[in-house]
Amino acid sequence: MEQAAGKTGQERKAALRDLVCRILSDGLMIFLGLVMAPIVIIPIVVPTLPQPVVEFLDMADTTIIAIFVLEYVLKLALAEDPVSHFLDRWHLLDLVIITLPVLEVVPVAGSTLARSSPTLRLLRVVRVAAAGGRSVERRIEPEAVARGAAEPAFSTMRIRGRVGDSGDGEFTPAEVKGYLDETPVEAWFDLSGVSRPDFPVLSGLLGLPAAFFESRLMRPSHPGITFADTTRLIFVQEPERTLRVKGGVRVPIVTTVGLIIVHRKKAIVTISKAEDRFFEPIRAGLEGSALAGVPLDTRVLYGSLDGINENYARILAELEAELMRLEETPNNEMPRDFLDTVFQLKRVSSILASSLFHQREVATVIAADLPATVSRAGEKSIFDALANETDYLHESAGNIREGLLSLIDVHINTVSYEMNRAMRVIAVLSALVLIPTLIGQVLGTNILGTPFSLHIWQVTAWTIISMLVVGWIFYKLGWLR
Repeated sequence: MEQAAGKTGQERKAALRDLVCRILSDGLMIFLGLVMAPIVIIPIVVPTLPQPVVEFLDMADTTIIAIFVLEYVLKLALAEDPVSHFLDRWHLLDLVIITLPVLEVVPVAGSTLARSSPTLRLLRVVRVAAAGGRSVERRIEPEAVARGAAEPAFSTMRIRGRVGDSGDGEFTPAEVKGYLDETPVEAWFDLSGVSRPDFPVLSGLLGLPAAFFESRLMRPSHPGITFADTTRLIFVQEPERTLRVKGGVRVPIVTTVGLIIVHRKKAIVTISKAEDRFFEPIRAGLEGSALAGVPLDTRVLYGSLDGINENYARILAELEAELMRLEETPNNEMPRDFLDTVFQLKRVSSILASSLFHQREVATVIAADLPATVSRAGEKSIFDALANETDYLHESAGNIREGLLSLIDVHINTVSYEMNRAMRVIAVLSALVLIPTLIGQVLGTNILGTPFSLHIWQVTAWTIISMLVVGWIFYKLGWLR
């Protein structure tokens, strides 16, 4: 119960912190920091300002400082780690900005600082410079944070695997290199949690340049397969769908984690910067009987690609279900963020279609590379099936993307049709109202010597008849249908 209450308290604190960040946003603080500059500098440059102008600038300066103080206190109180928040260099600069105004009223030599004193001018210039620097930081810092946390400066790599029929175990890089350099032996080694400090070790272990791991693990890249002597280098990506809140809208995004598969004779090595993401599913697949009798390296390779296909299929099933839900929703019940939601779903489907296109090529090359002998007919059949499944997933992603594009077209056409229909109704009503308006204007004009007399019922009858005739014409034209 206490743990649940503590969790609720943390969630409440996080919600308040999010509210404060939205109200006292970086954009607002940047604007106030820029506004502070002329407010402080103008009285220094123009000392002969009228007293009302000076009082107004002082009031504006005090208001801005009060907002800075409020922001500093609230964000410090709601910070996850108040000590780290306080010791941050930019938050120390915030403290300087809100502390300097206090020095302006500190007694010096028996009196407070005069407005025109050099010391006061220096303090105000320093405060403007500090606020300007803080405003620039508020513009740059979020972009640096958005790029993600920095890679650790130490090794986080963990090596696990299986040699022959022995059970799973952990290995050192030296042991792995010994197995790989010895007479071909069935072995699988999974290197997880790989970071940049591990690249030199991997380069010496597998005889591959460090730039290869940099480009495949740390940078966006598409699946592919290359050959180097007796070594087959396979790179694939496992997708993961997440939701990100943007402007109050839940936006689906797809992130990928790269997996490098080094297949050398009977040994296979899987390399990923993720921790335990690939090892556990593959290890569980090795225990099944579906691939009994198949060599270890083939089972690991098939389990890796098949597991990734399952994740693709799961995400595509979610997208298809969302597409069907949107298609069954009446147009007048569509959510306000309909177009944005469909656009984000189309973006996700396009990313999946592109990745599956290259993934299909990888599976096709692997299936074609296996010899069509009787002894390996079973292996070739399962990889042929894997290639066909990947091809089907690629087509599914393309169909979902086309369905979303069609849904956007239907929505836009429907909205355009309804708008045109409304404009037609407005035009018909305007034409009908114009008839009694014109008749009323004519009868309201003094015309001398009129040779006929009119009664009110006659005017009303002719007005109604004229409106009915015009309405019938519009109806026959299809404007009222």
